[in-house]
Amino acid sequence: MSAPRLEWLELETPDDDFDEPRLSLVARYVAAANRVTQHHWGDDAFDTTVDEIVASLRHPDDEIARRFLVTEGGRDVGRAIAAINREEGSRVAYVSAWVVPDERGRGIGRAMAERLEAVGRELGATTLQGWVDHRVPAEGEAGLRPASGHGAIAVDAPTRLATSLGYALEQVDRISELDVEAARADLERHRADALAHAGDVYEARSWQGATPPELQDAMAALRARMATDAPSAGLDVDDEQWDAARVQRLEEEVTGSGRTLLQAVAIHRDSGEAVAFTVLVLPDAGRPAFQEDTLVRADHRGHRLGMLVKTENLLQLGRLHPDRTRVITWNASENRPMLAVNEALGFVAVGAEGAWQKRLAPVQGAGADGAAEA
Repeated sequence: MSAPRLEWLELETPDDDFDEPRLSLVARYVAAANRVTQHHWGDDAFDTTVDEIVASLRHPDDEIARRFLVTEGGRDVGRAIAAINREEGSRVAYVSAWVVPDERGRGIGRAMAERLEAVGRELGATTLQGWVDHRVPAEGEAGLRPASGHGAIAVDAPTRLATSLGYALEQVDRISELDVEAARADLERHRADALAHAGDVYEARSWQGATPPELQDAMAALRARMATDAPSAGLDVDDEQWDAARVQRLEEEVTGSGRTLLQAVAIHRDSGEAVAFTVLVLPDAGRPAFQEDTLVRADHRGHRLGMLVKTENLLQLGRLHPDRTRVITWNASENRPMLAVNEALGFVAVGAEGAWQKRLAPVQGAGADGAAEA
């Protein structure tokens, strides 16, 4: 079988606005991505939109991201991403290579992954990480477990490819779904129970859209802790610097893409600090809401604040968006405290995501900073 002859078309942001050729390229990129997610999930729940990609391209402030539509012989065969945080000292790059279903089995995925490794090096990465949707092993089926021993994925084609390329499975996320209608009757009870355990020390607050100015610094501090406090198993993690301006940029990107933000925090009354938060992101009407980051600050755990902020936000979802009947979320398999909260709320497992990592060997003849020596 001859090697695929791929052409890489990079998505770029113009200086002024997107003209038709650039928008058409984004639309083709989105269509290729959605063919992959729809094939895996059987519906459009995980689709992306042109507006989402355009918003990401227009907000390059906090990461360097290179996105490619990959073609062969005039056919769109995949989409690829390599991205790294802009902070000085960042060394972990996210990479993702998706091949459309009817083009698989011809070496395209391997060729894309190898090219992305080179792009990751160009971005200054010494570690590559990718998150891949997998089947959950069927009963009696031998799966692959990460070194931590928590969770498992099926030994499928993506598993075999990642392993052959030198990636190690470091973590498995459980993908879970909540039937909002079924859960709604118990949300007030769960919230009341959480408030009783929190006592008079904490209060909950929620809002739609941008974070109120008086909470932006606290939200920045909590988001910075997501990089260091969330379970990461054997994954390398870059520190992230957050401030109120970065919170504003993130929220502008999300809302600028047509998505809606619902957020909730737990506030420590004595200090006035927000010490726990959770975020729901709502894409197009008719699609599920996505439960994104949730964090309880380590020094305030043990007071059911995770349950408090999640129920506060789900009740807000019911008030403001009663048409949303599904919520989808991701949790590290070893994160039993957060999984217990989700299970009590009614979330059920629907899939698995593998976190793969490859530490790059120094290029032969390169110095300590990666630059080739004369």
